[in-house]
Amino acid sequence: MKYVDSGNGKMPLISLIALLSISLTVNLPGLAVSPIMGKLKEMWPDAPELQIQLLTVLPNLVTIPFILCAGKICNQKNQMFILGIGLAIFTLTGIIYFFANQLIDLILLGCLLGVGVGLVIPLAASLISQYFSGQARQKELGMKSSLSNFTVIFATLFVGWVAEINWHMAFIVYMIPIIPLCLLPFMTNKYIAKHRIVNNPTPAPTATNSKSAKPGFIAFPGKTAIKMLFCLMGLYFIMTYGTEVVSYYLPFSMDHYGLSTGDVGVATAMFFLAATVSGFLLTHFIKMFKQRTMQIAILLCVIGLILIPIFPKDYWAYIVGVFIMGLGYGVIQPVIYDKTSYVAPTEAQSTSYFSYLLTCNYIGISTVPFIISGAKDIFGAGARHDVTFSFLFNGCIIAVVFLLALWKRKSFVYEADPDFYDQLNPPIPGLATQSSAAAPAAPKVATVNTPAPNSATSAQEAPKTDDSNNAK
Repeated sequence: MKYVDSGNGKMPLISLIALLSISLTVNLPGLAVSPIMGKLKEMWPDAPELQIQLLTVLPNLVTIPFILCAGKICNQKNQMFILGIGLAIFTLTGIIYFFANQLIDLILLGCLLGVGVGLVIPLAASLISQYFSGQARQKELGMKSSLSNFTVIFATLFVGWVAEINWHMAFIVYMIPIIPLCLLPFMTNKYIAKHRIVNNPTPAPTATNSKSAKPGFIAFPGKTAIKMLFCLMGLYFIMTYGTEVVSYYLPFSMDHYGLSTGDVGVATAMFFLAATVSGFLLTHFIKMFKQRTMQIAILLCVIGLILIPIFPKDYWAYIVGVFIMGLGYGVIQPVIYDKTSYVAPTEAQSTSYFSYLLTCNYIGISTVPFIISGAKDIFGAGARHDVTFSFLFNGCIIAVVFLLALWKRKSFVYEADPDFYDQLNPPIPGLATQSSAAAPAAPKVATVNTPAPNSATSAQEAPKTDDSNNAK
């Protein structure tokens, strides 16, 4: 059996593949419909435009409450069951799509699709955070982000090709959940407990003890952890909102300056391609820039957004600007996931924290047209028919975030190197006896489901005091 580094021992490669395969599904809702909107409008010419738009909007809207629901009801005992239910609903919906011939059928199936993917999304990141730690966790979260962005590229190109044969064939992409569904047995606690090799086993605190921070997490006090989570949610919302302008307004801008639909498709794909590259190279990016990582990533988003209104008639300005923007966002997204892993003090709370965080992604996507429309009215951009206003406006917003990142560069929210995380909060009095007092090594099964200690703390570098050890 082949193994991979998990930060505190080795994880079966097949289990890692199974966990990462979940990420193939999280960006799928709406992807089968978006490229064939024109064909659907031709099939139902009398249908209101709003009904056609609901085919892409509804899955994302329905997803939001079920992401929160999954975070609320998930725990270590039932997370595989909830994941299986979500993947099964997703797959079943994909099959039913082939037999749908009425517009109302497609709308209702879109809602059901949102239910399935909503149950799956928080677990895609949470399960990785549970079994990996330190730089290994950061690397795998980067892989997760890359795979989800790669799926967008693949699905868009595939749907555009097969839809020319038959529009029903576009829904083949909704069969992708079969992959993680088949690999489900390899990501269960039982399978991983049996095959995982753990170094330096540590007694696992009980999941019901909210004060016991699990190894690999920072022991922030309760209110501080919530504050950190809200800061991460705010950053994720703003960065998603700021860069999502590509999907909404790039076609209008490029079309206004006489560029073809094919040019629009290539330029849009550049964003997801760049985000995929960033995810795969995340650890190298952080090693290169260390404490400046987040600031540089945010600056890349600013440069990409501003470049388009500066050279609005230049095709290559769109390509380069969108690519640079994608590179920045492709770093920011998995780093925020990693930070959320550190803030959540227990496995039970990990899924809940991720559900709140990932909700911001869909809220950010949904609010783009409303915020931009309001800003155009305020600044008179609509009357001027300024097709690049959205990029300039969002570029200014992200520029403010960049200045804040420079000012708060030593804070946990803008730090990207795990080696420095443990320096950012003091030990919590009274916890040393719970998590770091001398105790016999726990059985292998007990330590398997516990995230490994932070890679920044090795056996040779162990702190001398109990309180410091607990803060790690």
